[in-house]
Amino acid sequence: MAYRQTNKVKEKLDHKKREIIKTAREVFAENSYQGTSIKTVAKKAKIATGTLYLYFTNKESLINMIVDEMFSELLGCIKDERAMYTDGFDKLQASMEACIKVFIKEKNMAKILLIQVPGVNNAFNSRLIEIENELIKLTKEDLDELKTQGRLSGDDTLVSAMAFVGSFRQVIINWLREEKPENLEEAFATLMRYNLRGLGKA
Repeated sequence: MAYRQTNKVKEKLDHKKREIIKTAREVFAENSYQGTSIKTVAKKAKIATGTLYLYFTNKESLINMIVDEMFSELLGCIKDERAMYTDGFDKLQASMEACIKVFIKEKNMAKILLIQVPGVNNAFNSRLIEIENELIKLTKEDLDELKTQGRLSGDDTLVSAMAFVGSFRQVIINWLREEKPENLEEAFATLMRYNLRGLGKA
């Protein structure tokens, strides 16, 4: 007869898994992706290495779970910021502001996710592309709305959305890699004005 977990056991396992992920985010942020091992995370979490392997088969599966968690947090932040506005241009700005806030708050993890891991994990690259495509899709929805209202020129909204999201991504990556621009919030304001003018906002 197959063993069936009770709700209490499942809750306990889920809680332990969340604790491991929380600890892993701290360890990755402190030591970099390459400098972190399953053993290091287990030690910080105060559990046996073998116990950690019951939850995650390897370092890649652990970082992938962290990516999913951070992506959910990012989308949640974006939705919360966007919910405060009804105007398409305001929603565009709110989306990018939410991204900037998350990356500033989680700078070390952002460096791992956008700079370090993509160079060693092709599967992870695919996940990042999925995330960027979600942001492009959201941006395109705003642009389509503005176009319907006659507030946007006849440009291809998909291309415009790709350029909009891509420009912010490039600035963020340069900030993470080169520490330039030094003030990401000021750079964001400049880039937002530039992009909104390009989209036709006065």
